[in-house]
Amino acid sequence: MANAYLSGLAAIAPELVLTGTALAALVFDLVTKGRDSRRVGYLALGGLALTSLLLIGQWGEPPRTVLGMVTVDQFGNFFKLFTCASLAAVVVFVLNDRRERRHGIGEYYFLLLGAAVGVFFMVSTNNLLLLMLGLELLSLASYSLAGFHKGDRKSAEAAMKYVVFGGLSAGIMLYGISLLYGLTGTIDLAEMASADGSGHPAGLAGQLAQNPIPVAVAVVLILAGFAYKVSLVPFHFWTPDVYEGAPTPVTTFLAVGSKAAGFGALLRFVGALFVREDVQDTVRAYGERVGLLIAILAAVTMTVGNLSALRQRSLKRMLAFSSIAHAGYVMIGVAAMSAGGFEAAMYYLAAYYFMNLGAFGFLLYFEGVTSSDDIDGLKGLGWRAPLVSIAMVVFLVSLTGLPPTVGFYGKYLLFQEGVAANLIWLVVIAGLNSVISLFYYFRVVRTLFLSKPAEREVAPQPLFVGLLAALGVATVFFALYTAPLVDWARRSMDLLWASSG
Repeated sequence: MANAYLSGLAAIAPELVLTGTALAALVFDLVTKGRDSRRVGYLALGGLALTSLLLIGQWGEPPRTVLGMVTVDQFGNFFKLFTCASLAAVVVFVLNDRRERRHGIGEYYFLLLGAAVGVFFMVSTNNLLLLMLGLELLSLASYSLAGFHKGDRKSAEAAMKYVVFGGLSAGIMLYGISLLYGLTGTIDLAEMASADGSGHPAGLAGQLAQNPIPVAVAVVLILAGFAYKVSLVPFHFWTPDVYEGAPTPVTTFLAVGSKAAGFGALLRFVGALFVREDVQDTVRAYGERVGLLIAILAAVTMTVGNLSALRQRSLKRMLAFSSIAHAGYVMIGVAAMSAGGFEAAMYYLAAYYFMNLGAFGFLLYFEGVTSSDDIDGLKGLGWRAPLVSIAMVVFLVSLTGLPPTVGFYGKYLLFQEGVAANLIWLVVIAGLNSVISLFYYFRVVRTLFLSKPAEREVAPQPLFVGLLAALGVATVFFALYTAPLVDWARRSMDLLWASSG
């Protein structure tokens, strides 16, 4: 028993290191009384690097469940490494934010690391209780981060809206989980999907044979909770206000790291319940109906996101509505209800990391110059900071889905899987939405380079500029050499293996 417990602790070593780093950051900030916050940032980067090394060391190991609840597999590993990479970039953004205080912000890093701990457990469990606990840990840290600037009215308003809507969505989701548990007799997704209904737990198959309506209510309530987390219409209304009011590094984390974590948990929920190899035939057939519902949500989400972005004068709000639209694109892969669709969704999330992280980095860079996120404030600044501006053009081209960028190949994979799943109507809508997005993305390009050159000077920030340039290069490189990301996504499909229990 003791050996099994120690083996379980060794399996969750990345989570333990990340938790220890968060606590060390908090204690260090308390001891120094907030006088050396930059060192807390460097400590956070060191902890994320060590955690990433441990995760890489687990790569290739067979999936297993430890401590009765935590599933250690390559699917969870994908999203954990994604979280470490996105958080490392966000920490660098905080360290280089010219509008942020240099001292007294050590809690910033503690909250970011705490959110990452929640993500780690949220994406690596088939147990609905642990999934909910991880989601709540991520949410609580996110609420605090959104309102970090207590004296700023917009930041306080963002935190308040986030808390109210987040609490409501969590309650709805928890009710759906409790209903699903009452119907099936288990909170383990794998058991729920594989039980044939003849014993205990009865599983979904037994309940669907008796009366599918309660199952439909439970699944819809749980999907509503996920839809809120990843900003799907009609649960998107909090996104533009929270993104605008939160500090820009926090907005970056919400748009990249938190959104990807939500998709990781959603993919695990849908995959373990409806797509795994050992799922009962009646449950798999029911999953096709769920896929159709998800497809409808995807179509509405990408359309509302893109049409709303057309009217925005704030770059931050434009990127917020853009992130809503891209959530709709990712949902094409989820709606396909297949391993190929999941791979395409995960590839697109990896592509989204480079292009969206770069776009928010550009926003942060020029906020320090113009003290505003208004698109008109960028007039002519492309000639004052050509390297950063050219990188931004690359990000915008990728977000539109044009070659030769990683966004183009990501959309190609999603469209291919959509056609294979007989969702041609959804692919056509996504293509039309990509054309619409061209107008508001290239409005930024026009403002940067086709307006009268600005008079203001742009202060050099070589480290920050180097990071944005590297993201721009990666956005093109991984479109020309797709094998690493494609293979990574494919190898992470052990979520769907029947032996993962």
